[in-house]
Amino acid sequence: MAFTMLHSPLAGTAGVLVALGVLAIPLHHLTSNRLPPVPQRAALPPSADAPTPAILRLKLLTPACAIRLTTEDGTRLLDLTNVPAGESELDASLPLHHDMLDLVLEADLGDSAADTAVFLTVMPDAREAQTRYAIGSGSLTEPWRFNWQQPGSRP
Repeated sequence: MAFTMLHSPLAGTAGVLVALGVLAIPLHHLTSNRLPPVPQRAALPPSADAPTPAILRLKLLTPACAIRLTTEDGTRLLDLTNVPAGESELDASLPLHHDMLDLVLEADLGDSAADTAVFLTVMPDAREAQTRYAIGSGSLTEPWRFNWQQPGSRP
């Protein structure tokens, strides 16, 4: 009688469940024991005095005879002549000081009396893009300040 009970479907099912239970204990330890989380370092912006890589996006509504972009200390970032209307992107290295940047745009828009616009978007690494624009005709000189300081921080 004992021999016939081992061949019953109920005994076969019980045997399979016991085997799965025996395997489940080591599998539970393999899959449930997690390593402690590794602390991640926050991406820090570059230091205040190091040149910051950036992309400059220049957009002109009409062609310009010349476009010059200089920093506060006179370093030229852009010196373009016979610039067509449209949008262009250029790589630059910006001298950010305490998350601030002062630039001077000089644009010779030609002899047309009609007003036009020059847009400049500055996209430094690890910071949001900021856009400034100048509207006018003839020769324009515009000082622009870009500021990425957090509210409440001091230079």
